[in-house]
This record gives sequence, C-alpha cells and structure tokens, in this order.
Amino acid sequence: MSNITPIYRLNPVVAIEDFGERSLALHCEDLRLVELNATARDLVNRLDGKTPLEAVAAAMAADYAQPVEVVLEDARVILGQMEQLGIVEPVQPDATADRTEPVERLS
Repeated sequence: MSNITPIYRLNPVVAIEDFGERSLALHCEDLRLVELNATARDLVNRLDGKTPLEAVAAAMAADYAQPVEVVLEDARVILGQMEQLGIVEPVQPDATADRTEPVERLS
C-alpha cells in the first residue's frame, strides 16, 4: 500500500453554482446535476490540486472547531462519493514541474 497523501481538485468538466446554503454541481459531459450542502461546497472550494487532503481537513477542523480525525474521515467519505460522480478527481504531483496531472484511471 502507498503512503501517498491524496490530493484532489474539481473536475474541469464540472461547473458549480451557489444558491445560498446549497450549491448545484453540473457535470457538463453527461449533464448530471448533483446538489451539494454547504459543508461539501466548502470542501470543494478548498481543493486546489496542490494541498494534501490532511491539510484541507485540518483547516476545516480549525474553522468548524471539530476534531481533525472526524473531519478527515468525513472528507474521505464525501470525496469518495464525489469522485464516483465525477465531480472531483485525484491528482498526482509532478516532481519535475509546479503543476498537477489527473491520475490515470484503470477501467
């Protein structure tokens, strides 16, 4: 098993529109809409394709005054669901450049 810290970003084919406490994510390739609650939207807002999930969860835990372990586990569950829906995608740091590339998927 790998010790690589997961890093995520919003899938480039997804557009998000905010409506107060809720948001809608539109997957533009298959025209699927997914409703996001405020916490899920906050999580997606923090995914920059560079920051490891543990750091994102730690920042959210501090903002929400919750234990890091709880926020990290919740974030993993939410991201797993959003990844299956194609809203977010994992990225792998490129050691030779200051950019990230999508992780290849095996189907």
